[in-house]
Amino acid sequence: MKSSSKILLAPVLALVLLISCGKKEDGIEVGEAPSESTEIQLTEEQFQTMKMEWGELHTGEFSEEIAVQGTVQIPVEGMREITTYFGGYVQDLKLIEGEEVRKGQVLFTLENPEFLRLQQDYLETKSQLAYLKAEWERQKTLAQEQISAQKNFLKAAADYEAAMAKTQSLKKQLALIAIDGETLSPATMRSKISITSPIAGFVEEVLAVPGQFLPSAAKALTLMSKEHIHVELVLFEQDAGKVHTGQIVEFTSPDRPDEVLKAKIKVVGKSINAQRQINVHADLIDEKEEAKLTPGMFLQARIQLDPQRSLAVPEESIIEVGEEYYILVQKSKSAGAFTLQKIKVTPGAKGKHYRAIATDVALDSTAVVLIKGGFNLL
Repeated sequence: MKSSSKILLAPVLALVLLISCGKKEDGIEVGEAPSESTEIQLTEEQFQTMKMEWGELHTGEFSEEIAVQGTVQIPVEGMREITTYFGGYVQDLKLIEGEEVRKGQVLFTLENPEFLRLQQDYLETKSQLAYLKAEWERQKTLAQEQISAQKNFLKAAADYEAAMAKTQSLKKQLALIAIDGETLSPATMRSKISITSPIAGFVEEVLAVPGQFLPSAAKALTLMSKEHIHVELVLFEQDAGKVHTGQIVEFTSPDRPDEVLKAKIKVVGKSINAQRQINVHADLIDEKEEAKLTPGMFLQARIQLDPQRSLAVPEESIIEVGEEYYILVQKSKSAGAFTLQKIKVTPGAKGKHYRAIATDVALDSTAVVLIKGGFNLL
C-alpha cells in the first residue's frame, strides 16, 4: 500500500500473496480497500483483463416520477339514473346488468290510467280554444262599438287566456311522457308510454321489476356510457405541489401489466380529504385506448414531473454498495495505470440510457467514468 487513503492493485503475480485478505475476479486479485479510501489505483493490464469500459458524463433534461394508484372512472355526464315524471306499472322490462343499450332504445314501458285522463284534459281544453277565441273577438268588437258592456269583453278575454295557458301546460306535461300534443287525437290516446335510453352505454343496475308500481321520481335503472373514460388518481398531500395540469401519466392495468397507457392531467383537486389525499383527473391521450379499460378498474400509475436539467451518467456505471451508491471517475492517467476517484452519488430520474445523479463533489463535464467492471473494485 502507498498510504491509508490509497490502495494499489498490483499485477496478478504480486497479488497472489494477498489472496487471504482479498477477492478474486477473472484471475485478478483485488485487495479490499479501507472504508475511508476515496482513490483506487488501476493498471492497464487489470483494465483489459476485467473487460472494463470508460464512459462520459452527460447533461440533459430528466423527469422524476411519482408512483400513485388510481381507478378508471366515468364522468357524471356519462351516468344516467332512469326515473319517471309520473308513476305507473312497469311493463316489458327485460334488461340485465351489463347489457348494452342504444340511445333512443326502449328500456321498458309504464302503464297508468292517469295518462288517459291527462290526454283527455288536453284534447278537451284544446277543442274549446276556437270557440273562446271567437267569443273574445266578438266581445272586443262589441265593446269598441259600445254595444256591449266592457265587463263582457274582459270575461271573454280571461276565459280565452286561461284556456290557452291550460292547453300549453297540458301539452308540456304530455311531452314529459313522450306524447306529442300536436299529433294527439282521440284515436291515438294511450295508457302506456315508452321509457327510452337517453345515452348509448350499458346497464349498470336494475332496480325495478315487471308488474311493480313505480312511483314518480323513483329510480328504475342506472345506465353508464363508455364514450368517455378518465383516470382518477389519488395523490398524497406532500406531492400535491409537484403536480399540475398538462403533465403526462403512464399507467398499467391488472389484466395488461406489460402494456403501458398514457394520459394527460386535466384537473387537479383543490382540497385535501380526511386521509390527507388529493384527487387528480387525467384523460387518455389516445381515446381509442379507452375501449381497453373497464369502469372501476384498479390502476398502477406514474406521474411524470416537469423535467429538470441535471448531470447524468450511464446507468450501469452506478455501483450499489449496501445502501449507498458510487461512481468511479478517472482522476489521472499515467503510463500503464489509472487513478480512480470514488464519488458518492444520489441517483435520480432515468433517461433512455442515462440516469441523473446528485453529488456534493463538483464534476467537470469532460470527466471520464468507469461504466463496466466497477463492482470489482468496491
